[in-house]
Amino acid sequence: MHISVITPTYKRPAPLLLHLRSWQEQTWSNFEIVIVDNAADPEIERIVTDFNRTARIPARYVPEPRVGVVYARHTGAHAAKGDLLIFTDDDETVHPRLIERYAKAFVGHPEMAAAGGSVQPVWESPPPAWLTEYIGDARMFPPLGLVDVYDEFRLDPKGFLFSGNMAIKRDVLFTVGGFNPELVGDLYFGDGEVGLYRKLWQHNMLIGYVPGAVIYHHIPSHRLTVDYLCRRMANEGAADIYTQYHPGIPDRRRLFKHAATVALRHCRHWVHARLLRGRTDRRSIDIQTGAARTQAQVKYLVRLIFDTKLRALVKKKDWLNGLMCLSVSQLP
Repeated sequence: MHISVITPTYKRPAPLLLHLRSWQEQTWSNFEIVIVDNAADPEIERIVTDFNRTARIPARYVPEPRVGVVYARHTGAHAAKGDLLIFTDDDETVHPRLIERYAKAFVGHPEMAAAGGSVQPVWESPPPAWLTEYIGDARMFPPLGLVDVYDEFRLDPKGFLFSGNMAIKRDVLFTVGGFNPELVGDLYFGDGEVGLYRKLWQHNMLIGYVPGAVIYHHIPSHRLTVDYLCRRMANEGAADIYTQYHPGIPDRRRLFKHAATVALRHCRHWVHARLLRGRTDRRSIDIQTGAARTQAQVKYLVRLIFDTKLRALVKKKDWLNGLMCLSVSQLP
């Protein structure tokens, strides 16, 4: 089995070097590293070239100037030579046996189409007490991309994936049409890997969880704030509407009714959230993040009502196969 590791990167040279170094300790040797530069920055290319001079496993540099992680992931998939694709992020380091454990899981379970693994935190500064209390003993915390849900292997027709640590058969990815978009340019646009695993569900494909396939997410201090959690929940709000209307968009009257219903139901919470800003007890955080999510839902619905270009993009089913000619300047 030949394996391709695909990592999008965007203007983060120092984390990228840590990331590349961590792959050099893998116990599995038959793999390639594909770094997709989503800024097409000559400085990043130089860093990768310099790294390769002494690397045990060199990295292949692939530029992708269209800003959007969906483009970077799909450009990496087209460039990759492996039968199995492992997707990671540039602010992560990896366990030395990650590839070995994924490879053995796919060999042992040939019916498995895709799999995810554990993503554990590496705090670049100590997390505040309110955050550790808020996370508590949860085994999954999506706002920071953390997951460690099972202690044993699972294979599930309704399994899930986090894009920071996932593996998928190359032919499966192309069959289902790849990832849905998420952050494209400055617009949080779609539901990303959630859309991908929902497509796997629709195709009755099995998704595994490989607990020994561990990745470490390096989390900077600027993400350890309630404002950051609110921004992440706003992204989820946009994804909610994309997911709902991706199969088909109703007329503008129904969209307006939906927006008005959400606004009327939650406007009191929006006012409450403003009054609670800066509070970090659990109830206050829940109100603030919930308000951010529902406000983003209304904003997305308003865009759908008035922006015909966005309506067309939301209905787009396949962002992987064929020509991907959309540029950032063409986005709504």
